[in-house]
Amino acid sequence: MCEEVHNHMILRELLATVEGIAQLPTHPALYGEVKGLKTNSHACGVGDVFIGMPGTRVDGGDFWHSAIASGAIAAIISPQAAANHPPSPEDCVIVATDMTQVCGQIATAFYNYPAQKLQLVGVTGTNGKTTTTHLIEHFFQHAQQRTALMGTLYTRWQGFEQTAVHTTPFALDLQAQLAAAVDAGNKYGVMEVSSHALAQGRVLGCQFQVSLFSNLTQEHLDFHENMEDYFGAKSLLFSPNYLQGVAIINADDTYGRRLIQSLETERVWSYSVNDSNADVWMSDLSYERNGVSGRLHTPKGDVAFCSPLVGQYNLENLLGAVGAVLYLGIDLQVVAAAIATFPGVPGRMERVQITPDQDISVIVDYAHTPDSLENLLKASRPFIPGQMICVFGCGGDRDRTKRPQMGKIAADLADVVVVTSDNPRTEDPEKILQDIVAGIPDIVNPTVIGDRSQAIQMAIAQAEPGDGVLIAGKGHEDYQIIGTEKIHFDDREQARKALGNRNLAKV
Repeated sequence: MCEEVHNHMILRELLATVEGIAQLPTHPALYGEVKGLKTNSHACGVGDVFIGMPGTRVDGGDFWHSAIASGAIAAIISPQAAANHPPSPEDCVIVATDMTQVCGQIATAFYNYPAQKLQLVGVTGTNGKTTTTHLIEHFFQHAQQRTALMGTLYTRWQGFEQTAVHTTPFALDLQAQLAAAVDAGNKYGVMEVSSHALAQGRVLGCQFQVSLFSNLTQEHLDFHENMEDYFGAKSLLFSPNYLQGVAIINADDTYGRRLIQSLETERVWSYSVNDSNADVWMSDLSYERNGVSGRLHTPKGDVAFCSPLVGQYNLENLLGAVGAVLYLGIDLQVVAAAIATFPGVPGRMERVQITPDQDISVIVDYAHTPDSLENLLKASRPFIPGQMICVFGCGGDRDRTKRPQMGKIAADLADVVVVTSDNPRTEDPEKILQDIVAGIPDIVNPTVIGDRSQAIQMAIAQAEPGDGVLIAGKGHEDYQIIGTEKIHFDDREQARKALGNRNLAKV
């Protein structure tokens, strides 16, 4: 965990920074020092303030008695929780109408407004957030600038790394991390900002010098009502509540173009792989087995570049990242030099190789949406002279409508389709497989193997020299969720094991 860095404040002073609290009780606890903030009543200790957040199934404020009994000096709860469990005058219970706003504001003040002390870049979009944020971090570090990275894989900066639980943490954890990043001497912060985080107000109190939009494709329709609701959540990052500087937006994306049209022109840098009307674009592109070279055109000048990344979508990620750091003052020549040395991102087009003379390509990727699976298959095709074998599945308890779409994409673009389980969660794995197969045309005969380990083993065992096996869906994840149990499972480990068995079979 991050070492806690906060402002020593008296409860009454802390609450004075918060809008939406109509009335404070008369209580001696208001003059006590706040030691910490907690949203879990069981985690409360002496001197903590409990913030009871309403959830989809239960209102956390209903447990304010437990928090006070555990030592919390006060509880902030919703009107509904107060009606369910009315406090007495002896209890320091404060009622707030907008708990999301209160949580964000009190966390920001408690941790002494850390976002104001960093140059913050927020990256949102369905696909590309992780690669784009890693590129931005790489460019800043190449320019000798201390940078904090927060995203799907981890929160990290020089001397600190912690595995992430959420793509974007909830307000209390996020503000604590930002405060620790400031205390560690970081000047810049780059953050993946999910649609869930924007819809739930997790980033309230954050001011972004750069808000970056990568793309929008079908995903999270189990959470959002429809694509318009999803787009509306993403668009919040570009509202005056968050954006203080420039919006950097992918003009090659339909929703990106809509977003550009909705904003003032002087606040936007657009980017495109080959549209010379964009602010950041590319020309003279040359594709090789190990990457792409060409010329970058930016508001700060033009320069030649060479990148180890492959695929159109990675060029888009590269352009967005270049725009972000150039806007924040990093020299174009420094950026161009850094592009060639980017090491890639775990689980994103990650090659698995156990011997230098390995005769098949094995690639593990996080692609788990129709768009990202299509991008992966199209980007990989030029580097696979033989057959392309695609192993993939879909997660349970998530958007079902994408399953047949992904089945059709795999059937259209791959030579061999192997359908398997991803994270079935509490759904029947066989039903998920049937949903995927329903989208595969009758003329294609997919192999369906529910056991993901066996599916990977079979795909690699049957590959001929020159073939490529693409294992999609889990990428960096080192677990599989079956029922409610999380078990260790890593596609890369499974692939290495299968490659080893394949080599033994040849001997």
